[in-house]
Amino acid sequence: MRILAILDRIETATYTLETAGELAARLGHPPIRVLHPELQDNPDYQTPDEGMPSPEEEKRFAQKVSTKADVLRDIFQKWNAGLTDQQTAEWIEIAGDIRKTVARETMNADMAVLSRPRSSSDPEEVTQAFSGALYDAGATVVVAPLQHHETVGGHPVIAWHPSSALERAMAAAQPFLERASHVSIVIGEDRVNEVTEPPIVEELRRKGVIVAIDRFVIASSDVGEEIRQHALKAGGDLLVMGAYSRPHFIEWLFGGPTQDILLHATLPILTHH
Repeated sequence: MRILAILDRIETATYTLETAGELAARLGHPPIRVLHPELQDNPDYQTPDEGMPSPEEEKRFAQKVSTKADVLRDIFQKWNAGLTDQQTAEWIEIAGDIRKTVARETMNADMAVLSRPRSSSDPEEVTQAFSGALYDAGATVVVAPLQHHETVGGHPVIAWHPSSALERAMAAAQPFLERASHVSIVIGEDRVNEVTEPPIVEELRRKGVIVAIDRFVIASSDVGEEIRQHALKAGGDLLVMGAYSRPHFIEWLFGGPTQDILLHATLPILTHH
């Protein structure tokens, strides 16, 4: 098992590292590779009509990139110092195209952990990193929450919507599902009891796992918010779902780029495209 943690923002780095550490602990302490993808070129000057940066602008850009890397490295080192003897983590920095770098590194991992775009004010490279991991690499991605969580993976919640993406997500989550004290399955329906009981319910129960089914009739177009509310109500600490094939999946899932998601509780999300 190879876990890649991607640090692209100072304010979310601690939660990303905590999530990666919790997942590694439940998977038998595989090593964690911590990647900071650095901008190589100033994003303000990407096309010929934008001109060329002045020497002063180049210096300011280089200083900004260096300062960010220093802060993230310091956050990593403090977190790393608190790991047990069973846990190991490696820090790497790679400068270049953010999306391509993240996609390439994620392809070499079994699971990538990163934070998510929070709002329209995020730098473009944040969305690029997320898209590179989720869409380009085609890997299992765990989206870290924006708050501290005591546990991750002890009580998974499956957002049931049959698809090949969900099947891959559940396959990746199998070690957590089989070791869980409790698994909840959230089913959104157009009509009451329209969806048949998922086969995984009986499979997990045969293995001694307590499984609860939470059905709800879809009441609005904001299905992502309804799923989030039901997952939180169930007391889950890891939401397992497939990445829907829709252009604005990120906005749909996280409430939209203009919503201040920090005002809302979030869960770690394990997903696959």
